[in-house]
Amino acid sequence: MAGDFDSLREKAFFDLFQDYFDLEKDVGKQHDPQNYSLDRMYPLAALAGNPERKLKIIHVAGTKGKGSTCFYLTALLNAAGHSCGVFTSPHLLTVRERFQVNNQLLSYDALEAAAIPLCQRIKAAGLHPSLFEIFTLLALQLFAQGGLEYAVLETGIGGLLDATNYVPDKIATAITPLSFDHTALLGNTIEEIALQKAGILRPGVPVILAKQPYPEAEKTVLARAKELGAPAFRPQFNNALVNLLPNNKILFLQDNLQVAYRVIEVLGLHPDLGRFHPPVLRARFEVLRDEPPVILDAAHNADSARQLARAVAAAYPDRHFVCVLGCVPGKDVRGIVSALKSMDAEFILTNPDTPRGSALPQLVDEAQRNGLKVREVKEKIASPDDLPAEQPLLFTGSFFTALIGAKLFG
Repeated sequence: MAGDFDSLREKAFFDLFQDYFDLEKDVGKQHDPQNYSLDRMYPLAALAGNPERKLKIIHVAGTKGKGSTCFYLTALLNAAGHSCGVFTSPHLLTVRERFQVNNQLLSYDALEAAAIPLCQRIKAAGLHPSLFEIFTLLALQLFAQGGLEYAVLETGIGGLLDATNYVPDKIATAITPLSFDHTALLGNTIEEIALQKAGILRPGVPVILAKQPYPEAEKTVLARAKELGAPAFRPQFNNALVNLLPNNKILFLQDNLQVAYRVIEVLGLHPDLGRFHPPVLRARFEVLRDEPPVILDAAHNADSARQLARAVAAAYPDRHFVCVLGCVPGKDVRGIVSALKSMDAEFILTNPDTPRGSALPQLVDEAQRNGLKVREVKEKIASPDDLPAEQPLLFTGSFFTALIGAKLFG
């Protein structure tokens, strides 16, 4: 019954924004450069009272790892005695995941209390922002009204023209590992993508650069930092952090925590690691069941899939998984399949749980071409009975494939 009530509240919340276009659901508009501009953000921010001016803002961009880095930053700020709001995307089960205070979900009541007057002002002013743009301002308004000291913002897509980048003043930025994603919008070379991500940098504001899989990406970001006079720092491995996470074998999560800690160090803050509370990371090597394991991971590009395959092997040696794999259009399906082929796993290919469409036909073709061990092609997975019983399960390829596992086993 509680789940039904939450579903009604979720629908009621999204109904408030039915007049505004949602780039996350409209793939055609999503890849239209005309929709990526900061022009709509400035009047929207003014309408909301420029809440960004009341907050110390840390901005995080990257292709992978940026969400977990944001949550780790918040936990470390809390451990240093500071309050912090964090805005991330997308969400898995509830929109409340996007708007968190001290890594705790805000209530629907709190969201609606801020969203209803904001929507009224937007309508009265005749503005036509996107849903993500409204959410960005809504988050900052909630954090400012709550009297929080810090806000951590995760970019949606790219960096330079992402809605979160309208913020002029930041105290630090972080660039997580960069690879190929959203190439239709960000560029076809790693240098072009890196330049877009480096768009979040500001003159004189420190940037913490994670270990990069592509040297060209690192060179591009460092060159831009030098142009702006933005001091650049790299994470320095801190052994005291290793045992803070529930599963310390997951290297990419360890790397993200090290990046977050370096940001805190550069800001001159001193968290009490005994007060560090590991945040819940939805669909980021999220273990829903211990035995047999059920894992959700939103890896949706080749590099993330490669890291996932290594993580599964490290955390579960000698275990044979059934991997539920589904991708949305526009992703590097070939690269994802190639990266996961090394896993000790059989694959069930399916459609992600989203109205954005599915790359299932391409996924089937690439699986055949790469010799992936396909157990079954299943259009829809609606029940645990649709899956093999008492076997380790992994849901991946998209946030929306992880969502299938969350609904069935969460």
